[in-house]
Amino acid sequence: MRVKIRNASFAGVFPHNAAGLPQFAFAGRSNVGKSSLINRLVGRKALVRISKVPGKTRAVNLFQVDLVDLPSLYLVDLPGYGYAKAPKSISRGWQDLIGKFLDHNRDLRLLVLLVDIRRDLGEEEHMLIDLMEGSGAQVVLAATKTDKVSFGQRMKRAPELSRQSGLQPVMTSATSGEGMDGLWSLILKALPEK
Repeated sequence: MRVKIRNASFAGVFPHNAAGLPQFAFAGRSNVGKSSLINRLVGRKALVRISKVPGKTRAVNLFQVDLVDLPSLYLVDLPGYGYAKAPKSISRGWQDLIGKFLDHNRDLRLLVLLVDIRRDLGEEEHMLIDLMEGSGAQVVLAATKTDKVSFGQRMKRAPELSRQSGLQPVMTSATSGEGMDGLWSLILKALPEK
């Protein structure tokens, strides 16, 4: 199903403006391509700012997406984690902020956990998967930057990421647009029934 977007705009920073619409959060390392993927998903070049320096997003940013003939929703850009140049105190603060956002969030329907297809899952990814197990929200693993590897590498990495996470990865590329329809399909399935 092709999703038609009427409007997409910055809606605020958590906890302000955080309630009322179903939320679909995107989490991952600071250099995994989160901002680029969200921009590609909504067909905008600069809805989410893309920094040349990974780790610039230090807040939970909500973007309201108004769909044609479907309910409005929030796409949520969670702060990146695990960037080597970030001081440990800031990294801990980011994890606390993500924890507060996830804790008892009844509007959260889906967490899209982004992992660079060329990298293994780390401690932070496993922590997020564990945190989500107790919630009512589903976790989806999105392998990003698939345009940067060969077909043979993809065939090796997909089952390896699945083994590490216990999740079937969706192959995505913000550059080529691969996987965007698949992500939208998962988002629409997770919308609350009217």
